[in-house]
Amino acid sequence: MLFRVLAAKAAGRPVALCDANDVDGIASAALFKRRYRNGVVVLAGPTDVKKLWVKLIRWDFVADLPCPGRARVRADHHKTNKPCAESEYYDPEAPAAAVLAAKALALEGDPIAEQLVEAAVQTDTTNVVDERVRLLDLAVRYATMGEKLKIIDLLATKGLDALGEEPLKSAAARGVDRDELVKKIVSAIPVGERLFIYSPTKLHISYRALVIELEKRGAKFVNVLVKRGWRTYRLYCGAHRDSPYDCTKVAQPLGGGGHKYAAGATVKAPLFKSPLYTLVEMLKPEVVYSLGDCSQLPNCVEIKW
Repeated sequence: MLFRVLAAKAAGRPVALCDANDVDGIASAALFKRRYRNGVVVLAGPTDVKKLWVKLIRWDFVADLPCPGRARVRADHHKTNKPCAESEYYDPEAPAAAVLAAKALALEGDPIAEQLVEAAVQTDTTNVVDERVRLLDLAVRYATMGEKLKIIDLLATKGLDALGEEPLKSAAARGVDRDELVKKIVSAIPVGERLFIYSPTKLHISYRALVIELEKRGAKFVNVLVKRGWRTYRLYCGAHRDSPYDCTKVAQPLGGGGHKYAAGATVKAPLFKSPLYTLVEMLKPEVVYSLGDCSQLPNCVEIKW
């Protein structure tokens, strides 16, 4: 990845750093490629921004991520990501970073750009009303990193019409299959206003999709903690927009961030205390629903699907 960036810099090509994890980040990257056809996109997560090599690069464009330190233009709407670029298109009230990216890249009024922005808005506000946007969302959730880079190029030139082309078509089909598993899991969880879910192993699903489905079924505040390795955990928090809950108050103490209604954190656990117990102490759930064995955890109910 670093070699690609250095080669692009040596050739005088613009470089962008965009969020890899959702339609908003992918759409923002596609907008960059629509504006700069010879541009090079690097996809990353929020924690990747802290890497030394990322901080050393002077990025021409950053979207939907915390500022890496040296950026010419940045477009973002996350409450917890503070501005720092030379030219900031930052608005925590914006429905998606792609809205700001289109402004930053002077693409307002471009029909393909408008499609991409609308897709980002629908997915980031969890109000998907277009079947094509639903398929794009599923494709992005389950595509590999290499597939995502190809998808960005397709979206930049064809917009949502690219859904019929590979690898976008296959990634969407894969997403539809995985989405069925998410719905099976959700149907097995008793839905209440506040839910705390623990996944002792990483399942092949989108946990953000799991949170969204639980909200659709009536939950107002959902926290999912996933164990990814010996000491590595990932938090996914979702708060319904009609609720008083604020996910940043859960994610920030764990070193993460995001929006009031959706936030997350990657946690490296200390040797003698699991983030699971930290979150239980913080959130005080009546029940912990586990997507696996939870015999050693009090007030825990194992979910079978």
